[in-house]
Amino acid sequence: TSPATTELEQGVLDWLRGMLGLPAPRFGLLTDTASTSTLVALAAARESVPGLEVRERGLAAAGTPRLRLYTSVEAHSSVEKAAIVLGLGHEGVRKIPVDCAYRMDAAALAAAVQEDRAAGWRPFAVSATVGTTSTTSVDPIPAIAEICRGEGLWLHVDAAYAGSAAVLPERRHCLDGCEHADSLVTNPHKWLFVPIDASALFLRAPEVLRRALQLVPDYLQS
Repeated sequence: TSPATTELEQGVLDWLRGMLGLPAPRFGLLTDTASTSTLVALAAARESVPGLEVRERGLAAAGTPRLRLYTSVEAHSSVEKAAIVLGLGHEGVRKIPVDCAYRMDAAALAAAVQEDRAAGWRPFAVSATVGTTSTTSVDPIPAIAEICRGEGLWLHVDAAYAGSAAVLPERRHCLDGCEHADSLVTNPHKWLFVPIDASALFLRAPEVLRRALQLVPDYLQS
């Protein structure tokens, strides 16, 4: 309903993408908070599961596998809240232990995915963190991304807290591996002097998000 400001949003978010060192193309959009961005990203992740058809049939359809989402024990509570809203429940979230620096243990993640597959779960996404709320720890994104590629999992990166540091060339390393993420959120309102609320969500495949959430009634088809 406001094409000019939409164009401005797209342009500014592409500037931010470049400042963070994220590769093009990436589709950026603004939400109010990282909690909303994570919910939206995980909705897209759920939509990306082949044969699930949750948009049409719902999670209660006969034969629908139980979905499993992975995140660390240090992850923000918004990840688990998103799982609840998306119908996965608490049991649909498996929290992976951390190492001595409070970073997700990639080996434990790989083992958990294999264990869950054997038990009949359908692993579908991992939410990694760049800057945990309690300790500002950065998960080993390159190792996690490799696991996600091998297992066919959606990789979401919650860089809401520390991702903005990557605008400094000497801190660009904090987003190492994030070029492989399917979705990434960072909050300009934290370190970039932007008024609250401004959360930037970047997506590798925006068409999956549109497929998950878009609904265009007749009165908007002009």
